[in-house]
Order: sequence, then structure tokens, then C-alpha cells
Amino acid sequence: MFLKRLLETNKNFVDVTLNLYHKDLILPDSYCIDVDAFLYNAKLIFSEAQSKNIKLYYMLKQIGRNPYLAKKLEELGYLGAVCVDFKEVEIMMENGLKLGNVGHLVQIPKSMIEKVIKYGADIFTVYSLEMIEKISEIALKNNKIQNIMLRILENDSNIYPGQEAGFSKDEVIKILPRLKELKGIKLTGLTSFPCFLYSYDTETIEETNNLKSVLELKEILLENGVEITHLNLPSVTCFENMEIINKYGGTHAEPGHALTGTAPINTRESKEKQAYLYVSEISHKFKDKSYFYGGGYYPRGNMKYGYIDNKIVEVNKFSSDNIDYYLSLDNEYNVFKPIILCFRTQIFVTRSDVILIEGISSNNPKIVGRYSSHGLERGN
Repeated sequence: MFLKRLLETNKNFVDVTLNLYHKDLILPDSYCIDVDAFLYNAKLIFSEAQSKNIKLYYMLKQIGRNPYLAKKLEELGYLGAVCVDFKEVEIMMENGLKLGNVGHLVQIPKSMIEKVIKYGADIFTVYSLEMIEKISEIALKNNKIQNIMLRILENDSNIYPGQEAGFSKDEVIKILPRLKELKGIKLTGLTSFPCFLYSYDTETIEETNNLKSVLELKEILLENGVEITHLNLPSVTCFENMEIINKYGGTHAEPGHALTGTAPINTRESKEKQAYLYVSEISHKFKDKSYFYGGGYYPRGNMKYGYIDNKIVEVNKFSSDNIDYYLSLDNEYNVFKPIILCFRTQIFVTRSDVILIEGISSNNPKIVGRYSSHGLERGN
């Protein structure tokens, strides 16, 4: 999906990776990250957000919840992590990182709520009154008031399977008196997902019905004495979308894929550089096909091309019904031959390693870290 752009914008990264591979310093089924390019993108997005008075959290599930990169982002001024599930919360807390938005896609389980509140989180995204009441109870017990953000979904909302959750506008109005009674929480935020989507047909970022619902509820709440100070409008969060987020009054944003130049908009000419790639190796040949190691391919990644023997070749589609022990391409290539790919991924759902490479931009590359797909540091 991004291979051609990678070769156009960051060919040196490809060459460095292959060189390290030939020195037996990288195993197949590894995602390599060009830290220099990653930080270039991060600074670019952060500067544009500042100019639009938008505060930024970082989302790192796509690159394996990596704590090394999280620390770099906080040093740049990012406010903290968007933890899409409670396992990511654990990784961030274990590494002393800031918690920004927790419960974004997966709610915090009851047994962890107190631990998170004691540690400190800017805001909890919540889907149910039961969760809100529990957060209030535990916050009061710890002499705190916890900011909460409601996720809004209507019958006409855009939603992905496996992410069905949220309040309708009518449900919020119904529970509002109860929310005002609870002393351990403060309703300060609204969000939905996705509020924006990228159209490959028009090559533009387009608004969704979700955005309309959030904005309508914000006005209704203001009429009822509740001021929303945290308006979170996610998806396709990149340099080019900051202006649109600002147009609709967004106060916070959460770049993820754009940090590595792999947001959908990055398939064409864009501000961000491609900052990660996938490297594997031909394992064997079978019936006129060559097979290379897989490791948890994300079906929506739209992997189509590979770079092998200094040329771009098509990679065969893989059925999501099966485990990708191997992925394949037509024709026979030498066993042990490396192959480079660049496609949309979610590293945290893979079995892959994450290799951090610094110094590519200054022609002094070196591996500075090896991590699991869940942000755990691995030995050399």
C-alpha cells in the first residue's frame, strides 16, 4: 500500500535495513522503524497542531505500543498516550509514561480502575452509566475528580465491527441529571469514531455522520449547563487534517498512523514520510511460488507489493480465515532472499519484532532497540 511511496521518499531506509539484514542483525517478520523520519513526522504534526491550538496525544498501538518512541514524543510536547485497551495502559504505566485518553476503544476493567485513577489519566472515554458510576465512586475514595468523555453513536453512525459502543444523544440527555449528581466525575469531553474518513475516490478527508452527532450534542449540553472543553475528533489525524479539526472546534487530536507516514492520505504526495517497513525472508518454494515468513498480517493492511531483487513484485492475497505462517508471491526466488514490504499495519496484533534504527538521516545508522509487538524490550 505504501511501498512505492517508501521507495520514492525514503529509499535510504530500505538500503540500511537490507544491509543490517545481510549482517544477520535483523530476523524476518520484523518491522523496522526509521526513528529520524518518525520524529520528523511527529514534529511536523505537532507544530501544525500548535498553530491551530490543538492539543495532541499519541497513539502507538500501530507500532507495538513502543515505550522508547513514546518517551521521545513526550519530550516533543505530546501530552500522553491514547491507550486503546487496558493492556496498553499497563505498558505505559510500567514505563512511567503519561496517560492521556484511556478507554478509547476498550474500556478499563473494574479491577484496574483504581490503579489508573491513582496513577493519573487526563480523561476516561466511557460507554455506560455503570462505568461512570464506578469511576466516580473510586475517584471519590481517592479524593479525586476524574474527567470523563462520552463516546457518541447514533443509528446512522459509521462504525467498525467489534467496536460497537457508545451513547446516543437521547441517552445522554436521559442520564444527564444522574451525571450532575455524581461528585467523583466531571463530564468535559465528547468523541466518536470515526469522525473523519479518507476517500480514495476523491483523495480528500471527508466528514462522517458521527461528527455531526458529536457537534449537535455539544450544543445541547451547553444549553443544559455543561461546557465541553475536550472535543476529540479522531481518524485520519495527520498534518492535513489539523485545519479541518480546527474548523469544527476540535480541541484534541490523536495522531497514530501519520507518525509513520502510513495514514491513508500518505498513499499520495503528503507532508509525512514513510517511517516503517516490514522485512521478511524467503523460507521455501512450493509449486512455482515462493513463501516468506508471516507474523500476524492485518487483513485491512492492503498488502499488495514487495521489493525483492531490486524490483517491485506483486504479493499474493492472503485469506484472513487462516494463520499467516507464510505469505507468498508467484515465481521462484532464492531461499534466504530478503523481501521488503510497506503496508498499513497494527503491530500490536502481530507476532512480529520491532526494530528501532536511528541515524539514517545523518548516514550513521544503528539499531537502538529491539521490542516485542507489545512494547517489551528484547535482548540482542
